[in-house]
Amino acid sequence: MNAMKKIAALALSLGAFATGAFAASAMPMGKHHAQMKCEACHTPQNAVKGNAFVPPSDKTCEGCHGSYKDLAKKTAGGSEPNPHYSAHYGTSLSCSACHKQHSEPKSYCNNCHAFRHTMP
Repeated sequence: MNAMKKIAALALSLGAFATGAFAASAMPMGKHHAQMKCEACHTPQNAVKGNAFVPPSDKTCEGCHGSYKDLAKKTAGGSEPNPHYSAHYGTSLSCSACHKQHSEPKSYCNNCHAFRHTMP
């Protein structure tokens, strides 16, 4: 009986792994991150209850892109108003509020406004 439980557990584990591997390979990626491995952004430090496949923390984004404050300086004078400096949120809006690497990015501001932000 104990052997049967082990075989069943192994079968479930392999099925979950195969499903997860397929799901990860089937996820669309934004053009800027398409060549990166999932683990570059989905890290154990970002994991929620052991699941690393949650939106990465802003610290992960800032590791490559610089601080939100630096991004606000870089994007000043581009799209108006500056998408990295909100009149409502300053520089505290989460990166993933707008940037969706597995789907189309959408300006969070446009939930209420009609700005013409160019989204990568």
